[in-house]
Amino acid sequence: MSSLSVECKFVTEDCIREWKVGSNGFRLAGPVPATRFIYELCWAMVRGDLPMQRCKPVLDSVEFLEKASKEEVGSIFADIVAHMGQDVRSGLFAWALFPSNSSSAL
Repeated sequence: MSSLSVECKFVTEDCIREWKVGSNGFRLAGPVPATRFIYELCWAMVRGDLPMQRCKPVLDSVEFLEKASKEEVGSIFADIVAHMGQDVRSGLFAWALFPSNSSSAL
């Protein structure tokens, strides 16, 4: 099964490398759109590129274009995770979670 590729503009390999080692001083060059950034962050975690434990420090280190409260950021995050869950349930990217035998995992 071919993998679905997500073009990441903000959550790049270099960023992931910095976030993995817990580089507290690392910040993106400027503000980013909240929805797109969180979407890319979720994909990085689904692919296993970034441990879930690093999610909160990453979110705390990012400045969003939109002035969003923590509740709003949490809502965006929950919406994206829910949509990804629906996609898994429908089999759109079960390969990401169950790469060895996608069809039987559903």
